[in-house]
Amino acid sequence: MLSEEKIAETIATTKKWVETIIIGLNLCPFAKSPFQHNKIRFSVIDAKNINGFLELFVKELELMEQDETIETTLLILPALGNITEHFLPYFQLCEKTIVFNQAQKKFQLVSFHPFARFTGIPANSARNLIAMAPYPIVHILRTPSVENLGAAMKKDVQTENDKRLKKMSQTEVQALWKKIEE
Repeated sequence: MLSEEKIAETIATTKKWVETIIIGLNLCPFAKSPFQHNKIRFSVIDAKNINGFLELFVKELELMEQDETIETTLLILPALGNITEHFLPYFQLCEKTIVFNQAQKKFQLVSFHPFARFTGIPANSARNLIAMAPYPIVHILRTPSVENLGAAMKKDVQTENDKRLKKMSQTEVQALWKKIEE
């Protein structure tokens, strides 16, 4: 069981990551407003097994359905941080739960992991920052919000991210992670 202090520390680190990497590098142009207006829910999941995790995931979906002030939720799973393959079944179960409950028009998911790497991209490339986080995270987004914001975008976010991150040196990437860890 995680202590309240460890939970607070995990949330603080995750918030620094959102602020420094996601918003700071503008990897997700949709993140800034909900972050500034406290509409992002940060929830640390300390389930001991996949069934306990699934129960907590469903409760988060229900909470978001009931509380329209929550724009997006980051479910943080620090216990699954060491190996990407341990996290993947949890994320896949979340995706299946969304489909099983026919909730694709309400919610969509994005995953982040400290060791996430894209196939065909060098492990030390800054381009991997798009999928990396200090902890494994299941990001729950409201589908209508994503669709509305996406329709208003003038540029392709992925292309812009790729251009920006290709220019970053390994030293710059390390400096960002150091800032998060401070």
